[in-house]
Amino acid sequence: MDLSGSHRFVQFYLVADKPLECLVYSRSYHCLAGPSQERLLDMVAVLLLGLFAAVSAYSNDWDIFTYTQEWPVAVCVKGKEEHHTCGIPPGVQGWGIHGLWPTKTGTEGPTSCGSQPFNEHAITPLLPHLKILWPNMYSDTSTTSFWEHEWSKHGTCASSLNATSTEFRYFSKALDLYARFNGQTMLGNQGIVPSTTATYDIKATEAALKKELGVNALVQCAYDHNTRRQIVYEIEICLNKNFEPVDCYPDEGNNSGKRSHHHHKYTSHPQSSCPEKEGFYYPPIDGQYSDPNAQL
Repeated sequence: MDLSGSHRFVQFYLVADKPLECLVYSRSYHCLAGPSQERLLDMVAVLLLGLFAAVSAYSNDWDIFTYTQEWPVAVCVKGKEEHHTCGIPPGVQGWGIHGLWPTKTGTEGPTSCGSQPFNEHAITPLLPHLKILWPNMYSDTSTTSFWEHEWSKHGTCASSLNATSTEFRYFSKALDLYARFNGQTMLGNQGIVPSTTATYDIKATEAALKKELGVNALVQCAYDHNTRRQIVYEIEICLNKNFEPVDCYPDEGNNSGKRSHHHHKYTSHPQSSCPEKEGFYYPPIDGQYSDPNAQL
């Protein structure tokens, strides 16, 4: 049974007569019992309480965050594959936040852990920063749709931690982390900068990030069918619940843990999806996929 949405209508066929009908919410329920069915309520209560406990355990069953940033040019390349109209908003000059994902090491979850609806008014004070550092580059969707997706799928799973227990705290924490783990700054410190001609080696790039972070991170690439080039797409940084970097793959001899790629649909890889032989490109943002109609 899926209890992650706002509510579910459930019928319990516990006896041969009329079924017991219940509205099941994420953490509560209301049963419509007739006079002859009241004796079943105790049985249903035990069953539903067990289900709620299982859902709660699942939503808290994570040990790290995957803090992911994305390169705007590659986001638009992926967007074209998904038939989106993409436009990089004015003012976006660097890596954008993709998400802050509670993750159980070696898995792709948990996801969609609660029924708290996204409320754009809750993050109004953060909007100037979100539009630049966590931009929605799909101009054929609403400005807030990306944030709503990330909150509903991932933010609701972070509510068990005080630092990310509300929508405002969740987005605020992701913005704070950007100041510490700015992809452009970390790569630039190691001589890896946007270029129309240079190519970069994936092993050297991940080694450069390790120098900055002190731990292993993951770099993902996307194939641009227009230019026939592999371009850098994402940086995935793993953080513990104190928001300190930890290895994304601590056992370098067995990188078997899956990493999830939630916003854009493509095959997940336990290791980098960047090419090892020919290198990848890191194209500048300027002039590419600009969105002249975007509003800051």
